[in-house]
Amino acid sequence: MIDIRLGNENDLTELAKIYSIAYNSLNIGEKWDDTSAQKLLQHFYKQQPDLFFVAEDNGVIVGGIVALVKPWWDGNRLTDGEIFVDPNSQGKGIGTQLIKCLFSEALNKYNAVSWDTFTHKAHENPLKWYKKMGFKEIENWVIITGSIKEVLNKLSKPT
Repeated sequence: MIDIRLGNENDLTELAKIYSIAYNSLNIGEKWDDTSAQKLLQHFYKQQPDLFFVAEDNGVIVGGIVALVKPWWDGNRLTDGEIFVDPNSQGKGIGTQLIKCLFSEALNKYNAVSWDTFTHKAHENPLKWYKKMGFKEIENWVIITGSIKEVLNKLSKPT
């Protein structure tokens, strides 16, 4: 039996373990450990505890979801979210239940209009899973990242 409930600070240690296992199993170049995952989840929990949900399977924590609310030109949007399910529990509809819970609460409480997030293309899933639910890839947009030190170093050099 899957139950979705609001998370609390006591859940963060177990959720961090699941987060690091889930993302490390994807082999996408991210190297999570329980400490870094706990810092990330603590960050989200402190900012948006009312949109931080936990999935339990027969009383055992198996995943979570969280997103932040950000005002935007067309209304409130969910941004910078995380969804993760223990790899041994995937394929049971847990992620879908987590998204339904998050979206319902965000719509009711904040009148949220969308969830802006990103995912990787290294594997067929989760992109295929997101598309199945109605998410779309945004044309003409690209996610960029840069090392702060490298950018500052480059900006410091004369051109």
